[in-house]
Amino acid sequence: MTIREFAKLCNVSPATVSRYFNGGVGLSPAIAETIRQTADQTGYTPAARMRRSRTACESFVIFTPIWRHSFFNELLAYLEQAARKAALQMLVLPSRDPDLKKCLSLLKAISPMGVLLLDEPMDDPLEEMLYEHQFHTVVCGALSLKHVFPAVHIDDMAAAYDGANYLIRLGHKNLGLISAKPQSISSGFQRIMGCKKALEDAGLALPDEHIVYGGSSVQDGYSAMNQLFERRLPISAVFVFSDDMAAGALASITDHGLSVPDDISLLAFDNCQVSLETRPHLTTIAQPIDLIAARSLELLWDYPETPESITLPHTIKKRASCKNFLAP
Repeated sequence: MTIREFAKLCNVSPATVSRYFNGGVGLSPAIAETIRQTADQTGYTPAARMRRSRTACESFVIFTPIWRHSFFNELLAYLEQAARKAALQMLVLPSRDPDLKKCLSLLKAISPMGVLLLDEPMDDPLEEMLYEHQFHTVVCGALSLKHVFPAVHIDDMAAAYDGANYLIRLGHKNLGLISAKPQSISSGFQRIMGCKKALEDAGLALPDEHIVYGGSSVQDGYSAMNQLFERRLPISAVFVFSDDMAAGALASITDHGLSVPDDISLLAFDNCQVSLETRPHLTTIAQPIDLIAARSLELLWDYPETPESITLPHTIKKRASCKNFLAP
């Protein structure tokens, strides 16, 4: 019996079943009892994850959500360097709206040592397929919400909290946010929650109209900043959840005849090369992209018996795009 078939008997999702067999964190007692009773009645147990010998591992597969994005491009570059050193081949495939049947046929044909997921959106059918068919999988650079797979990431909520708190300490009380959609767990939901908590702790608010959701490109950032201008909000600083979008927001601010940081402070996220190619250079939340790549591949190579999360440190790279709002 597959996990999907068992989940149907329990009238829950496969992800809920996997959470039950991985500790049951967040499950209601009623749902947990239903799964337990159904497992007792059917004799269902999740299939053991098979460990491969290192000599058999010659390739791995990466599923990435975005092709033209500085963070993912730099992450892929570091993964390629690590793969070359380990004499591994890597295959990169899109994770947005994949043909699951073709993906499964390809994975079975090449029999990789494992799979890296470069993000984990909510209710992801690709993740369910990988779990159901027992592919060794690591979530690379994002949070594993369901705790089904090992994950290597920063604490995005804490990083966003620190970024918003940095702007607050500079005297900014009215912030704008340019964010990925909340369905993106790490780059959207977690970071929004971190910002809201920082403002709440400072006795400040983040009205819904101060947040613009969109894509992740430079053009998306430009359009999002235009939307903030159209709302005529009293914003003195904008926190943008990627360097690419921040570069677009900077262009929009300039096109409106304003300057960064004299008129509006701008805080970015990721610390990719683009953050040093703008004028002024972007103050940004730095992710250790090289370490994320290295540790993810190490986990895939030496796959753990139970899922684990490796949380790496973040820092704030203080450059010229933020200023003290209270200074004369």
